[in-house]
Order: sequence, then structure tokens, then C-alpha cells
Amino acid sequence: MSTEKTIYWIIGIAAVTVIGFLVIPPLMKKYSNKLYKSSLKKDDIDFDKMGPEIVKKENAKEE
Repeated sequence: MSTEKTIYWIIGIAAVTVIGFLVIPPLMKKYSNKLYKSSLKKDDIDFDKMGPEIVKKENAKEE
């Protein structure tokens, strides 16, 4: 590999690293907050898909 290609690789790796540490985290925070807030606005909650029913131990013994 020539020294010119090596320099381009190093510059490219440095650019990707900078983008990964400085640009991506604020974008993730911004859009994850928007996604969370939009999920709170939903009026309909499907209780059938929430998982197993929580039963008190006293009622479980009677069954």
C-alpha cells in the first residue's frame, strides 16, 4: 500500500471516529426523546399484549 493511501485511510478513520463520538450521541438523544414523547401521546393501550397477569399469592392458593 502506498503512503498516500495510508494517509487517506488514517484521515478517514479519524473522521469516522470524530463523527461517532461528537455527532451521533446528540442526535440519538434528540430523536430518542422525540420518540418517547410521541409514544406517551397514544390514547389506546392494548392490555392484552402487556404480558402475564399479576396475581396475589392469596388468590393463587385458592385456585
